[in-house]
Amino acid sequence: MASKDVERYIDELKGANEAEFYSLKDELISLSRSSKVFENFEREHMVIGREVLHEMQDLSSLGKMRELAAEISGKKKINEKLHMLHSTLAKEPMDVVLNVFLNKEETKIDTIINELNDFKAKLAEIKKHHLNLLPKSLDNKIKIENKYNNHTEQLHSIHKKQKKALAGAIKLFLKLTKRHIKSLQKFK
Repeated sequence: MASKDVERYIDELKGANEAEFYSLKDELISLSRSSKVFENFEREHMVIGREVLHEMQDLSSLGKMRELAAEISGKKKINEKLHMLHSTLAKEPMDVVLNVFLNKEETKIDTIINELNDFKAKLAEIKKHHLNLLPKSLDNKIKIENKYNNHTEQLHSIHKKQKKALAGAIKLFLKLTKRHIKSLQKFK
């Protein structure tokens, strides 16, 4: 009798959340394609034309922006962590899922939330330094602002997708945990 209950429970978990698993998977696939945005952002901040460099108002901001661009580029690791959470939800037993979401330093929920908050703060900080760095020439200023705005819009979009993917993974985690607790109570 107990083995049939366990089998039914496992079938319920797979079937009830299948659409949510695939939705989260689609979001993560979309995020995987975004790694080029991080690399382009960092590369664009490393290469600045000589004529633009001579017109810059605050060169100390240039070093800080390059440093922040490298740190922001490292935020693509959030995507890998989200993939790990998704694959854990899909394949692992509940004790492993609990450990990955709550205890494993690299992937626990609050660590990823802190990284997402840090990502957003770095985007705001780089914007501040970018404004200090703008050249005096209107032509160069417009060219740099257009390039910069395009990159930051893409990064903000990625940040939103990462938040959405994390929220989806947490939602699935909570559903699975709730069902697991109910099943444990049935077996008592």
